Amino acid sequence: MNGQGPDGQDNDVGTVTIGAREIYDQLVAMREEVRTSTQSLATMTDRLADHEDRIRAVERWKYSVPTALVTAVLSAATTIYTKLGG
Repeated sequence: MNGQGPDGQDNDVGTVTIGAREIYDQLVAMREEVRTSTQSLATMTDRLADHEDRIRAVERWKYSVPTALVTAVLSAATTIYTKLGG
């Protein structure tokens, strides 16, 4: 082929040489990025677990309040009824 595209322009980009040093440097940089991502993931996992615990505690409180309220109202009504001569 003559290195020309369909528009007639020269599309030859030349020769690119990548040495072992460049590959090694990129590998080391990538390893550091993976290590940082792993640490970030561990931190986020701990934070998510904490949020889940807090949400569960709020849900337990939310569902226990109506029961406690009904019990308190019934106890008060019973006390008032017995005090008034019931």
